[in-house]
Amino acid sequence: MSLHLTISEKIFPKIVERKDDFLKIFSDEMARRGFKVKISRESGFDLIYSDIFGEAKIYVQSEDSYLRCGYKLGISFLLFAIIIILPILELYLIIASAALIILWTIRILTLKGALNEAFQNAYQILIMSESQSN
Repeated sequence: MSLHLTISEKIFPKIVERKDDFLKIFSDEMARRGFKVKISRESGFDLIYSDIFGEAKIYVQSEDSYLRCGYKLGISFLLFAIIIILPILELYLIIASAALIILWTIRILTLKGALNEAFQNAYQILIMSESQSN
């Protein structure tokens, strides 16, 4: 379970009929960056990545002549609770809470960058493979 923080989308033209290929290449690109995505069981999402810091729910939708690709980033409810509870228990645990916030921020920024790069690379690989086959 997570608390959703942000939603981001990108539109990729000319590959509407290659959604499955796009998802496969995207998964491979994420794995190259150290993020192993899994098939999502949740309706409306194709893939999911999660760890102790949070999760990314990824979707790819075919529309008219383009693919709409996006993700929802969220913080783990458990981590959120720990960050809130630590300073309440003992005042000196504020430092531990601040350290967790810094680690979480670094992890989420790294994940966000990897998602955007993997989307772009998957698109470029598909476009290049189409131009080489023509």
